[in-house]
Amino acid sequence: MAARNRPRAGPLKDDIADAHEERNMWNQIVNDLKRLKAIQIRATEISKAIVEMEAKMAEPPTLAQIDDLQDLYREGLKVGEEEQKILNEEPNDVIKNVGILTALRTASEIEPRNNSQSKSRNPKRQKLDTDGTVDSPGPSPGAPISAAKVKATTVRAGSVPIVKEPKEPKEPIVKAEEGSEGVKGPSAEKAGKFFIGAEVAYRLAKAKEDPQWIQCEIINIDTAGNKKRYEVQDPEPDDNGQPGQIYKASAGALIAIPSPETPLPDYPVGKQVLARYPETTTFYRAIVTNVKKDVYRLQFEDDNENEMEVTRRFVLDLTAK
Repeated sequence: MAARNRPRAGPLKDDIADAHEERNMWNQIVNDLKRLKAIQIRATEISKAIVEMEAKMAEPPTLAQIDDLQDLYREGLKVGEEEQKILNEEPNDVIKNVGILTALRTASEIEPRNNSQSKSRNPKRQKLDTDGTVDSPGPSPGAPISAAKVKATTVRAGSVPIVKEPKEPKEPIVKAEEGSEGVKGPSAEKAGKFFIGAEVAYRLAKAKEDPQWIQCEIINIDTAGNKKRYEVQDPEPDDNGQPGQIYKASAGALIAIPSPETPLPDYPVGKQVLARYPETTTFYRAIVTNVKKDVYRLQFEDDNENEMEVTRRFVLDLTAK
């Protein structure tokens, strides 16, 4: 089976923009330093001229000598002010710009080392069987194609084996946070959370010890038989630019993602959640470390204790029924 990479090949627009920004900042700093050098040379010449003029002045000095000396002092003051503007004032502000550029370069050098030490977020997704049925994961004839184009730049490493649907792991019985009821599995189905166009987290067919969840959109619902069957589509196009993979799933393999206008639950610090890793369409387990108005600050598993902010609606309750 053909594998798919996240991210897709080629530099990202954000990375190119960052590189241009750093290059432009460096060019500005170089030009400002050249101006600064010329100003300092002129300041040295003025200081030398003042010393020589004061040594040659008669006692008492003539009016012309006083005027010439005043002109030199005024020019020296003007040169000093221009030097300070280049060093400390916008739009030049060389000192601040050097500090910013140093921080950007330091972050760029540290990030690859951190990424190599932390658990990789760059897996290849393989075309899989469904979540335990014998149906093919291929697209159904006439099924509507999702218009969502969710961009992904990095996800967890490793290929995903084709396995039969694992038994649902027993989860601890806890009180669900207000607003999180009926977001998972059959209870979400009964609550009407699963409908065509709904965003969901879909559990890929995999060993139950480490399930992998990806963001999908429900594109079709089969109501024949005793149980509803859902066709969900990966919003990430394949390497050829074709619409994303389509999977067949039962309600037990889905968690509803709240729509933007839905009231969101408040998770306490220390709560274990399932959250979408920043700039990806893949969900991982995480711990809530801080709560803000629009985001949760999270510590993802196996991520070297780095904390990241995730939009609240992409933070899901694993323990909700």
